[in-house]
Amino acid sequence: MKSRLSNVVFLGIVVLLLVLLIIGLRPYLTAILSALVFGPLFLPVCRRIRRKVGRPWMAAAATLVLILAGVIVPLGILGTLAFNEAQEIAGHYKGLASNVPDVVIFGRNLADLFREAVGNLLSWIQSSLGSIFSGTLLALVNFFVMLYLIYYLLLEEGSLERLAMEMLPFREEDSRRLFEDLRRMARGFIYGQGITALLQGFLGGIGFLIFGFPGALLWGMVMAVLSLIPVLGSFLIWVPAGILQILSGSNGSGLGILIWGALVVSMADNIVRPLLMKNMAGVHPVVTLLGVFAGLSLFGLIGIIIGPILFSLVLETTRMFYREQREAP
Repeated sequence: MKSRLSNVVFLGIVVLLLVLLIIGLRPYLTAILSALVFGPLFLPVCRRIRRKVGRPWMAAAATLVLILAGVIVPLGILGTLAFNEAQEIAGHYKGLASNVPDVVIFGRNLADLFREAVGNLLSWIQSSLGSIFSGTLLALVNFFVMLYLIYYLLLEEGSLERLAMEMLPFREEDSRRLFEDLRRMARGFIYGQGITALLQGFLGGIGFLIFGFPGALLWGMVMAVLSLIPVLGSFLIWVPAGILQILSGSNGSGLGILIWGALVVSMADNIVRPLLMKNMAGVHPVVTLLGVFAGLSLFGLIGIIIGPILFSLVLETTRMFYREQREAP
């Protein structure tokens, strides 16, 4: 009885300390989870460099340089360009609203609805991009934390994995299977969803450039983000864009955007995505959708990627726990 009471007290202290630790690290949870999700993706690159240089620390540092040069810097440049473009085209879109025909839908003038929709969307884009720049100090700290953790994940991959497996309350084979499933789902989601999103955003931006729709870079990036969200997709951008051009009198441009979106942009979603997401087999679309929305509310824009993986982790560990409980004598 005394031993059981001691175990309960010990467990309570551990849970309390864990809660306090999570509260203390809350501002940096996004950076920590980002490192845990993205770090393992660069392990093959790090191992290849390690075989050539022979020193683990040098291979991990070289991999960080590649991440900075190939991922972080281009994203930063694109984000800055998109922010500037959002500022420049705000007036242009408001001017387009004056050309919308005087049509009443559900008791509201179409031009008023359009002005309101454009204003709300541009305000959201500017605030979302602006929050990244306004929180510069916290963003830099999170960025440093993420790189620091990725460095040690690459440097000590074997020991950290063994430590995590020892801490999991599962049998060794189940813990190993859990790690393999998570790697498979993370690769499938990030590569499948990520590459498809980039392709759709790129093709959408090219279409806007071809048919003269303003803000091609900005809307291409918005299309890439929306294509990560199940059910919604990039058509929420190119369909209204085509209709807008037709309503404003540019029939050729509007029809071209609609045809381009239906034939070219949608091709990436219908053909490329299934090919790249083979490793996500068994993950229900509802899990992905709920994970995206949960990730958005908890972690912001990066939560689109972190959320579904975290959601899958919770479901998989719960399923594994109940399976071991049923099999226990």
